Amino acid sequence: MPQYKLIYFNIRGRGELSRLLFVLAGQEYDDVRITMEEWPAQKGKYVFSRLPVLELDGKQYGESIAIASFLARRFGLHGQTDVEILEVDQVKGIVADILAALVRVFMEKDEAKKAEIVKENNETNIPKFLGFLETVLKNNNTGFFVGNKIGYADVAVFDVLEAAGALKGLVDGFPLVKANVEKVKSNPRIAQYLAKRPQTPMHSHRIPTIMPTYRFRYFNYKAMGEVCRLMFALAGQEFEDVRITHEQWAAEKPNTPLGQMPVLEIDGKPFSQSGAISRYLARTFGFYGNGDLEALAVDQVLGVIQDVIIFMRDHFKENDETRKGELAKELKDVKVPLYFGMLEKLLKQNGSNGFFVGKKISIADVSLLDIYDKSSEAIVKWEDYPLAKKCIDNVGSNPRIKAWVEKRPVTAF
Repeated sequence: MPQYKLIYFNIRGRGELSRLLFVLAGQEYDDVRITMEEWPAQKGKYVFSRLPVLELDGKQYGESIAIASFLARRFGLHGQTDVEILEVDQVKGIVADILAALVRVFMEKDEAKKAEIVKENNETNIPKFLGFLETVLKNNNTGFFVGNKIGYADVAVFDVLEAAGALKGLVDGFPLVKANVEKVKSNPRIAQYLAKRPQTPMHSHRIPTIMPTYRFRYFNYKAMGEVCRLMFALAGQEFEDVRITHEQWAAEKPNTPLGQMPVLEIDGKPFSQSGAISRYLARTFGFYGNGDLEALAVDQVLGVIQDVIIFMRDHFKENDETRKGELAKELKDVKVPLYFGMLEKLLKQNGSNGFFVGKKISIADVSLLDIYDKSSEAIVKWEDYPLAKKCIDNVGSNPRIKAWVEKRPVTAF
């Protein structure tokens, strides 16, 4: 049996979801909790110099979502089929949206702006995301988000809603979500853990024999949809590339599962959340690594890239020119060196061969190419990151990727 060690601070935060998955699976693990006073002296011991870290048979892995996803897959809590895994990832995407909305509150230093964000969250953002979750539960009609038993999706929703105590009043307006939270809380293993935990703040996948038909709907730009299109291109898989104009969106919106795009239709059944869709395509087409450990390594990269995307998106969407300049400076001077330094480190750990995992292209490499396409030399000087540029060149020279890039519509972003 493998030896598991989860290392995190003595708070819930980004480590509690993994703890809950260990508990739900009945899997023993070493729950190492580091105090804030101990952290400066220990920081250099851990991958990326941040927590949480999963130590598996002595080898370290970082990125909280990558760790939790690996544990869920390892313990059979991440869906039993590729479509169920897609459904799990769909919920994970909504949870990530809730977390992003909450993090905006904590990151804002100006009290007046913070109050505006709280108001926007309470009145618009959080009810919208809870409505998405309510829709998923209604469609599944079992009381659980996926299948007919508790799994990763249910635990992830429970974790974010429990951690954010301020959301409890909002949850009352969504009875299916509230009932699901109670189901998780009353699970015997979870209930026992909750009663005794420290009081702190706050499978193998195969390509189907008969390939389904794919219809991908998104706006006529790259943004959150291009990684999905690139996965189709890399696999040589035909798909209907439906590009919606902003004038068409009002009429199209009711035809989407969650009132947002992109949407992937598989034999007519629609699924939402860009990350969930792209990961499903990567698994289905064989670009997610070989086995759970390589999938964990892929997710580790995707976690870092997601952080980059969030900061780039905030800069792009900022309308205030002064603030936009501040964000650009922070990106160039702080965020890009931090996160691209991590990517260089991971590429070096894989042998400096120009791939993040193994010796062939994965969704991790494709996602880096996508970042390259959307970034400017004013923000990222690629000569400073030679291994990342080597990876980008490897993906860009792939004949199928190259053909797609040459024929795709030219868009602003």
